[in-house]
Amino acid sequence: MVNALLVCTSPPMVGTVPFDFNPDKIQITRDAHFHSYGSASSNTGTPAGSTGSTFKKAEPLKISLSEIVFSGLETKPLCDQLLNWMSPGAGKLGQAVGGAMAVMSAGKRNYTNHLPIITFQWGPPQMGFLYQVMLQHTQISYTRFNRHGVPVRARVAMTLQEQPSLLGTLPTNPTSGGLPGRRGHTVTQGDDLVSLSRTHYGTTARWRDVADANAIDDPLRMRPGRTVYLPNPDEFD
Repeated sequence: MVNALLVCTSPPMVGTVPFDFNPDKIQITRDAHFHSYGSASSNTGTPAGSTGSTFKKAEPLKISLSEIVFSGLETKPLCDQLLNWMSPGAGKLGQAVGGAMAVMSAGKRNYTNHLPIITFQWGPPQMGFLYQVMLQHTQISYTRFNRHGVPVRARVAMTLQEQPSLLGTLPTNPTSGGLPGRRGHTVTQGDDLVSLSRTHYGTTARWRDVADANAIDDPLRMRPGRTVYLPNPDEFD
């Protein structure tokens, strides 16, 4: 089974939130705005006095996920990650890193004044869900705790708002913006980056490139069901 997840590759808020249980329902809404101009003539349309509507703008997609369940000792850290994604430069460390990134970019972007871009993915890119979004709303209900007072179960509802992309809602790769030639691999029990590198590139030396493309910190620990994207060999230095 492939699990849905949220992936952020925007510094300094890089992180991944995998779903323990996939959503039962995904609601997607979009609003279009247009204006209708009246006419003094009774012969301009039906009903009388009407004219055609003029398009003004289309709002970004909004994706609503409800009854997302997190379970286990990682419940609180995963929920905290969601909340941090809604606060630019959250915490002193985030502000320090964001300030450093702004200096490195010669002041062209202030990372502490922008929410991070997150990718929501579930299923194969061509047939499932793959959107670049910002996290607009999060509601967390902690429903179970262990004897030490640590949350071990939570129900989460969230609203994601699509962000502008050159490809719109066409399938894109969350870490590359849709570079051609990338393939997806669904992780199974026993998979690690070293074995994937050997299988797909004929050498174990490319495991770090795969890790960087998917923001994986520990190459020996990957959650079964996750989709790992395999860079095109042309991307290697």
